[in-house]
Amino acid sequence: MGTIDTKTVAAALGTEPKVLRRFLRDPKSTYAAVGSGSRYNFTENDLPELTRRFQEWSGNKASRPAVIRVPQDEDTKREKDMAVWEEEGPVFMADLRDPRVRRRVKEIAQAQMDRLDERLMAVGLHISQLRYRDQELAA
Repeated sequence: MGTIDTKTVAAALGTEPKVLRRFLRDPKSTYAAVGSGSRYNFTENDLPELTRRFQEWSGNKASRPAVIRVPQDEDTKREKDMAVWEEEGPVFMADLRDPRVRRRVKEIAQAQMDRLDERLMAVGLHISQLRYRDQELAA
């Protein structure tokens, strides 16, 4: 009588090998791995008992709703994208080659960094300490 691997056992139990391995590695499980790599080998005689214990184990676990992914063709994806873009309205991006735009972007970034520093200092954290530490480590 030959051995059956976990992939075949999982198919016989109507589950995925990943779920079966979780069951086998459960702290309450009495099944022991054989060989290297945590492999499990079973015989056909093991299947009835294994099925019973797996069903008990899986019945005790909260079942997660199955995620069903519906494949979409490119036209459907494009239509959905267009609908989202229509909701958002037109998006205009400033030309970063313009020095005025670049200066304004830097000002906004600096204001955001200053606000972050203030919030961190208010709760006792100090981001500038990290900057100094990074500079010391680089030296």
